[in-house]
Amino acid sequence: MKHELLVPVGEYASLIAAINNGADAVYLGGKKFGARAYANNFSYEELEKATKLCHLYGVKIYVTVNTLVYEREIDEALSYVRYLHSIGVDALIMQDVGLINLVHQKFPNLEIHASTQMHNHSEESLPFLETLGVKRVVFARELPLTYINSINTNLEKEVFIHGSLCISYSGQCLFSSHVLKRSGNRGECAGMCRLPYQIIENDKIVNTEGDYLLSPKDLCSINYFKELMDSNIKCFKIEGRMKSPLYVAIVTKIYKTLMTQYEHHEKMQVSRDDLNLLKAIFNREYTEGYLHNDNNIMNMKGPNHQGLSIGHVTNITKKKIEITLTYPLKQKDGIRFKKSNVGLTVNFMYDKNDNLINKGEKNTKVYLDNFLSLKEFDEVLLTNPFYELPKEVLKKIPVSLFFKAYLNEKMTITIKCVEDEILVISEDVVEKAISNAVSKERIQKCLEKVGNTPFIIQNIDIDINDGIFIPIGNINRLRKLAFDKLQTLRENKKKEFKEVEFKDEKIIQEKTTTLNVLARTKEQIEVLKELKLQNIIVENNDLWEENFIFKVPRDNLKHEYNKPNLLVTDYASMIKYPYNIGDYFLNITNHYTLNYLSKYNKMNCLSVEGNIEDYEEIIKNNESKLNVEVLIYGRIELMLLKYCLLNNLINKNKLCTVCQSNNKYYLVDRNKAKYPIINNNLNHSMIILSANNINLIKDIKRLKKIGITNYRIQLFNETKEEVKEIIEKVMSNL
Repeated sequence: MKHELLVPVGEYASLIAAINNGADAVYLGGKKFGARAYANNFSYEELEKATKLCHLYGVKIYVTVNTLVYEREIDEALSYVRYLHSIGVDALIMQDVGLINLVHQKFPNLEIHASTQMHNHSEESLPFLETLGVKRVVFARELPLTYINSINTNLEKEVFIHGSLCISYSGQCLFSSHVLKRSGNRGECAGMCRLPYQIIENDKIVNTEGDYLLSPKDLCSINYFKELMDSNIKCFKIEGRMKSPLYVAIVTKIYKTLMTQYEHHEKMQVSRDDLNLLKAIFNREYTEGYLHNDNNIMNMKGPNHQGLSIGHVTNITKKKIEITLTYPLKQKDGIRFKKSNVGLTVNFMYDKNDNLINKGEKNTKVYLDNFLSLKEFDEVLLTNPFYELPKEVLKKIPVSLFFKAYLNEKMTITIKCVEDEILVISEDVVEKAISNAVSKERIQKCLEKVGNTPFIIQNIDIDINDGIFIPIGNINRLRKLAFDKLQTLRENKKKEFKEVEFKDEKIIQEKTTTLNVLARTKEQIEVLKELKLQNIIVENNDLWEENFIFKVPRDNLKHEYNKPNLLVTDYASMIKYPYNIGDYFLNITNHYTLNYLSKYNKMNCLSVEGNIEDYEEIIKNNESKLNVEVLIYGRIELMLLKYCLLNNLINKNKLCTVCQSNNKYYLVDRNKAKYPIINNNLNHSMIILSANNINLIKDIKRLKKIGITNYRIQLFNETKEEVKEIIEKVMSNL
């Protein structure tokens, strides 16, 4: 299997860097519907230009349309997809189930990849993706290589190998959305995991080695890259659409070098200089991640770029800072002083004689102006090395030429380039030479003049009669025409545009009016029974009783449940146990998604990222009157983590008993908001709840008016009296 290196491109300069350094494919986003809303991204015109450039150089181009799409945006999203298909992009990376189905049905020739935002964490969910027409799956970063490699599927496999990690399962993080109204599922993540927190055990603050309790290191797969190349994984993906073109260039070059070494059966190794440069361009320290079974994934001391240590401050005066270098420093490099946490760009650098220099070598002393009023002898970090990257593609495309000229026939040039072949025929007939016959050597010199084209000639074959005359200008014109045609052919290579009518499948469901209540304590269950509540949800086996609804964990690799009533929370449990209730983690933000998931679920909870106006638009277009539910009270699950903070900080990674204790744990942010932490005893994962309850009880009459008849309450630590009060308020509004 031919592996593919997939490279992030957040701006046009990064696209140039990716192609120059060996990317097999790039992924990028337009101005909307991509999960990196704050990257520069590409306009319509830039997308078309980028597609032509990529195809010219044999690089595939994948466009991210991997946000959740609201009802009001469907037409715009569809128009955007139509445009992307028309310009010939190779695939779309998508998250929204409804939009995926709509696009696949309307544009059958357009390839779709399932974004990691779809929570692709289990082999059991892959048949669902196949029903959607997906060709490739981007697996969750939480999965180990051994598990991914063991999966038997018709889908192409893609994994992240380098770059930033999300601490929460992708597509399952609502922290930024709930707290700051910036949805990670909409490309607007505010990086809540990169902020400082404290952890409280009962009412006591736990001492930690750092304040950044949710901030992971960066993934780096260099040491295990041979295992990846030995695997059945098709595509290796680098994270970084928000990163610089230099980052793209260096990371691409390193991994492409390793791939080439593997393919040529050479020793796979990265030079010390490249490893140092890799650290200098961006790192939060490195981890090999869950992909390689490295559980040491956190850097709690700092969420920012750690840089590369290049020396120490060894003397300070009011005017100058003396630095003893352990690594070269160049003019225009960006540096930071570690403890002081201040930085500068090296615009002026001096030697010991106060002469301006543009480079300081390893094991020498250099001097900088003390504009920062630095007072502390400090470690010096290189955080932004200066390099001038090429502003155009320097890569050349190898071609073979075959020139033919027979007497009294038209001369021809055939160019072969990988799978492409161009034949051009001259308008002029070859004549017999009267005096100066053209030679093969003269023809070859003409054909070799490729000039400033993107091509390089590997081989030229010339087949001519002796004693013929051909004007040199005719050969030059024919050569130019041939290369122009080849370039045009490659730039415009694409699948046939095809659009057909979409017919949404009609689903018939029994309409219900229910109040579903998630209880987390025995006392809450007792009071719910007293109040004659029929639909009690539990997530703990110890609390389950016959006729209860059991909430399925979201991160099981394999689902095995013999309980009759389930709240399904991921696609794997949904397709394995049909005709149950679909939870809000299935991310329903439009009626197309609602309709598709209703083939599996008898009721679906709408996304908690929507508001009442969003719900109304979905219901308005829900012609089948499908059964929906809305969460009206409770704490939202903001994050689902494979990493267990409690096991790491409280239990010190020993045999864990934290889940069995009665202690209460909270994360506390800078604003003193307290986020409860709960653990999933089944999977030993960790869930962070919202600091406050959402409360739409007062809006029930409005929800009823727009056609919603099913409601959800999620209890946490409410007392019996509080539960009674909540239920009574709800009942008075129903």
